[in-house]
Amino acid sequence: MAAAAVAGLIPVVHSVAGDKTSYYLGRQMWFGFTGLYGLVVYVARLPWALLHQDFWCHGNISTPCLVQCFEAHFDRPVVGVWYFFCFTFLALFFLLEFFVAQLRHKQAKLRALAAQGDQCEASSLTGVREEAQGQKRTILDFHREKMMLDLYLLYFLLQLLSQGLFATLLLFAHLPLVDSSPIRCSTPLCPGPFSCLVRGSKEKRMSIYTLFTLAAVILLFCSSFFAYSVHHYFLRGVAYGPRKSPWAD
Repeated sequence: MAAAAVAGLIPVVHSVAGDKTSYYLGRQMWFGFTGLYGLVVYVARLPWALLHQDFWCHGNISTPCLVQCFEAHFDRPVVGVWYFFCFTFLALFFLLEFFVAQLRHKQAKLRALAAQGDQCEASSLTGVREEAQGQKRTILDFHREKMMLDLYLLYFLLQLLSQGLFATLLLFAHLPLVDSSPIRCSTPLCPGPFSCLVRGSKEKRMSIYTLFTLAAVILLFCSSFFAYSVHHYFLRGVAYGPRKSPWAD
């Protein structure tokens, strides 16, 4: 199922990569992150696919006791959490795309009405200038659409919160589970104590480091975009009044 989900992202990312329009700043880059995120999660989960078979305990231990020791050590979800944050990242992005599409549809209708009342002036434009203005109109002016600006900033804020929580869980909840140290197991039904180990711990730690690196990169980009938007619109906008949007440069 995970492989099918990753394969389904490939044509979407490929089609967007060929689309030269930019409805907002960094649109193609964020589409690239969606494909990269799904691919990294799919590859990172491979060392964890047979986790129950990689868990071993020394001594004469029965299968029920082995299962209890396994459940006692891995008492928190791992791969399921990765899937959840991958879904959260994709859902937030595609919700942003949905609202941007609605806004573009609204603006297209307004431009069509304005064009009907200004056909003489439009007919006098040269072909080069029409093409240049057409390219600029593909980028939304968030300064004039306060609702869209609020949504844009909310998107980065939610991504910062979700990816920051994800990175924290990776370091402090998942990484200690496979730190190569012996696991002492003792349960009420299986007093033991038993000494257990997890095979392939290095590969499992490497997968966690990979996911943490991806989360850190996304946090860096989200912080940069969020800070740039706040600085340009809330600070410069208040100080100097309305000005041309940088998305239209």
